[in-house]
Amino acid sequence: MKYPDIVKLATTTSDGYGDKTVTVLDEIPASFIKRASVAHSQNSEMENSEAAVYLLPTHATVLEKKDDLEGMYIIVAPFSQSNWYKISSANIAERKLLNNTIDNIYCRLQKVAGLAYDQSQSIS
Repeated sequence: MKYPDIVKLATTTSDGYGDKTVTVLDEIPASFIKRASVAHSQNSEMENSEAAVYLLPTHATVLEKKDDLEGMYIIVAPFSQSNWYKISSANIAERKLLNNTIDNIYCRLQKVAGLAYDQSQSIS
């Protein structure tokens, strides 16, 4: 599988008030997919949008956090504007019968408002 996009995986911590702060940003090769649709019914229009991402399964940070990806944030800039998404579910596809290696990591995303962070901080 090809991973033509670069996404930022944000690790956050919560303070005593429950506010989240971005502590680490990791750039990860990925394949970002976004779908949108519009339906018209009974004098109303419905817009639907969903996004997903395949993360590079050999990246060190992805392997380290593969069991805790749900709830983490992804920053994507497909058209030069940063969009924030929260990982709602992650499917880790392992080859159990052959050699137990990870084949791909598929994450479903929900669009969210971005968190405040220092954009000059180092990105690993």
